[in-house]
Amino acid sequence: MGYPEYKINKTRNWQLAGDKIEKTAFYNHDLAVSTVIEVNTLKGIIELDNMESLGIALPEFDGAVQIYINNPSLNLTEANKDNIYVQLTPYYKPAALDKAIPYLLANGVLIPNGLGVEIYNASPAAASPNQWEGALYIYYEIYTI
Repeated sequence: MGYPEYKINKTRNWQLAGDKIEKTAFYNHDLAVSTVIEVNTLKGIIELDNMESLGIALPEFDGAVQIYINNPSLNLTEANKDNIYVQLTPYYKPAALDKAIPYLLANGVLIPNGLGVEIYNASPAAASPNQWEGALYIYYEIYTI
């Protein structure tokens, strides 16, 4: 008795996965202008400039700075909060002598079509003048299911 054989139907697999295959966009956002980041894709990469303009997230999770990711095409309302899928992944390239370690948390605060995100500093090192002068990138996926 042999093992059952299964034929892979690539066309059908792509059709089934079609709603999850999305373009990934790149956004550059200046936080000195606004804390609301406008996006129009379900997933993408956001480069945040001027982190220091929000005030500095203190070391050891002692306070956070708040931003919002806003996608008008999604139902990110309080009434739909149980149907929101979020993935946030930070990448931080520190400047010289910069000891910040970003930690992101979707905090459940919803504005019309936007999701609140808090940025904490997980580093135990004392804040220095160069804190948050590096490049912060956020990979995000936000879906409503």
